[in-house]
Amino acid sequence: RMGPGPWLKAVGMLGIKIPGGVEPDDFDYFHEMLTHLEFARLGRPGFIDSLGAGWGISAPAVFHFCNDQVRQTVGTQLLKGDKWSALAISEPFAGSDVAALRATAEKTPDGKHYVVNGIKKWITEGAYADYFVTAVRTGKTGTPKDMSMLLVERGPGVETKQIKTTYSTCCGTAMVI
Repeated sequence: RMGPGPWLKAVGMLGIKIPGGVEPDDFDYFHEMLTHLEFARLGRPGFIDSLGAGWGISAPAVFHFCNDQVRQTVGTQLLKGDKWSALAISEPFAGSDVAALRATAEKTPDGKHYVVNGIKKWITEGAYADYFVTAVRTGKTGTPKDMSMLLVERGPGVETKQIKTTYSTCCGTAMVI
C-alpha cells in the first residue's frame, strides 16, 4: 500500500486534504490502517475494491521506483484521480507465480522503448485502468534477473476485456492483452 513517503508532499502541494485533518508529514501506517478499517466497515469487498484496490497496489511502484518526470506527471494524475492504475502481474498460465511469467518486453532497435508481448489475467481494476504496472521478462537467462516492472499506458496495442467472476463485477477484474 501507499503508506507514508515522499508522495505525501505532492498531496499537500496539490491541495488534497487528508481526512481527519492529518497533515501529510504526520500521516503514517497507523493512519493508513484506519483508512482500511473504515472502508472494511462498508461490508462490500467487491465494491470497496472498485474504489481503488488496483490503484492502491500499483501506485506505490510509480512513487517509489519511477523517475521524477513520471512521478510528476503520472503520479499527479493518479493522486488527483484523473487517471487510474492497476498492478498487472498474474497470467493465465502462471497465476501469481511470478517466476513462471511468460510476458516479455524487448527494446526497440533505437533502445528508447519496449515492445511488450503477453497476457495478464485477473487484474483488479484492469477494465478501466489508464496505466498498468506490469511484470515482464526482459532477459533470456531464465533467472530472476530477467524480470522487470514496466509502466504501460493504455493505448494502441493494449486491450482489456472484463472478466466476470463470482467475486464482483464492479471491481473491473480484467484480462489485459
